[in-house]
Amino acid sequence: MADPNEITARLRRMIENDFGDGDRLPSEVKLSEKMGVSRAKLRESFGVLWQAGLIEKKWGVGTIVRKPHDQPAVVVPLWEIRSAPTLIRESGQTASVTDLSIERNRADDTIADLLSIRCGSTYWLVDRVLCADDIPIQRTIDAVPTRIDGVEFDARGFDVNDNTLVAMYESQLQRRIMRSDGRLTVVPAPPDTAKHLRLRDEDPVLLVEYSTCLDRETPLSYSVTWYNTARVDVRFTAERPVRRSIQFSERKTNRVPLPAMLVSSHLSALGNINASNSR
Repeated sequence: MADPNEITARLRRMIENDFGDGDRLPSEVKLSEKMGVSRAKLRESFGVLWQAGLIEKKWGVGTIVRKPHDQPAVVVPLWEIRSAPTLIRESGQTASVTDLSIERNRADDTIADLLSIRCGSTYWLVDRVLCADDIPIQRTIDAVPTRIDGVEFDARGFDVNDNTLVAMYESQLQRRIMRSDGRLTVVPAPPDTAKHLRLRDEDPVLLVEYSTCLDRETPLSYSVTWYNTARVDVRFTAERPVRRSIQFSERKTNRVPLPAMLVSSHLSALGNINASNSR
């Protein structure tokens, strides 16, 4: 019986010597025949190499080789909320921002619904690109009311290193953010975002849409982020709960579902609003 570690080592050498970054590996059937191992053993080795970041599975494409870049990927953990500049610095790189735009606009029906404010109310639109060692890794657009829970909020002092939006929220509102709710989707990069991230039009990017709340009743912002998946490694960890009896409760929670995907395109378009329409 073949040693699993030996199979993994052979497969790793094959990938390193015979395939380049982005190449598609042969099918499991062909690889198992070529290596003289079972498909079950081959899948175990695939799992090890996937965890090491050397391969990835793409639906409808197959198994793709991912060679490490000279620049380390920025790891974004899903189990905790931390600022992008912090994550960039923890990867050993320098955080910077480009294409920063901070505008004050009036909410249309879509934005008003997202932020739970009246149509025509003013809000801040903060658009920027985060870079790691001068290489763009993400574009983020935030829509934030100018008045939050009775307190005026001013976004003009935003700074990627010393005065992030989260720091400004807590400083100006004297309250801590309670939670963020969102979803992740892989989409073709919109033309303007592709240009910001130095990608080709239609290159896949990871789109994260999320709402941030001060408490269960006070919306704070609505945000969209496009991640350059070649430079960002999004990870999660999960544990299965201890098996126990299930208890049903009649208590219901009021959760507002996220709007349709057109919202991200709408926010992106808002970044092009002429300053004459701002106030």
